[in-house]
Amino acid sequence: MKVKIVSAMCEILWSWMGVLYLCALMFLPAATSQAAEHRASISDTLLDARDNLLDALPDDGSYFLNSVLSDAGDILKLPFEKHDIGMREVLTATLLVGTVPATIYGLDNPIRRNVRKMNDSTANVLEYVGLGATVGGLGLIYGWGVFSRNEEARHVALTGVEGVGAASLVGLGLKAAFGRKRPLDGEGSRAFFKGGESFPSERSTIAFAAAAALSEGFNNKWWVAAPAYSLALATGIGRMGKDAHWASDVLTAALVGAGTTKLLFYLHRDRNVLSPLFVTPMVSDRGVKGVSLGFNW
Repeated sequence: MKVKIVSAMCEILWSWMGVLYLCALMFLPAATSQAAEHRASISDTLLDARDNLLDALPDDGSYFLNSVLSDAGDILKLPFEKHDIGMREVLTATLLVGTVPATIYGLDNPIRRNVRKMNDSTANVLEYVGLGATVGGLGLIYGWGVFSRNEEARHVALTGVEGVGAASLVGLGLKAAFGRKRPLDGEGSRAFFKGGESFPSERSTIAFAAAAALSEGFNNKWWVAAPAYSLALATGIGRMGKDAHWASDVLTAALVGAGTTKLLFYLHRDRNVLSPLFVTPMVSDRGVKGVSLGFNW
């Protein structure tokens, strides 16, 4: 009876947390904005939003393509460039990476024994509310950027989308390389290189990549970072509750997802995005609107 009550409370808590978090992301910029109150009708507002979106799409498309090309080049050059890395950074990286084997050998089985008692409905709520709130948060930020003509907000969301895509590719590579069996396969926590798809958790990777973007978009303020990462963790707990992943799968997903997105934000801050490819809006002599694609030589 107590287990059912606790499960029901978890469902209600995480559902409301996800809804409140999305609402906060949507209304927070409005609360801090100094713009005058918008008094137009709903139809005028929708038309303005449509026009803003049409104006923003060419620039955002160019920004996204430039970012992907430039980031790919910069990441390939990273091993060959000189970096100011001190002992603190080395120890921090070693500690973070070292938590994965420590979890595999010491915590995966105890955590599984407790989390697998979760009922399916609670696991579904945790997984989908967490994933929906983090990824949906990127959509809200982009929508706000379109509505308010805030280029920086749109770029935050687009960088988050890029981070989700890049982290997912890394996660798929790790799945193929390590071939770990899922807990429900019954082969134990050390069943690597057996053609499995447990390591890391793909949905958790997406959630943590999106959460990192939300946090970076608000300068890693605790009142955004804490709920964002908590919701991403809820996705992982939901997956563990379904006996689909080990705790170390979720931990690795967190490192890959958040780490990839933060690397992209670091690269974007470190340089002005510039690529040979550019996309610009154009209007022909007959008034036909379109876009032009070009290259710098």
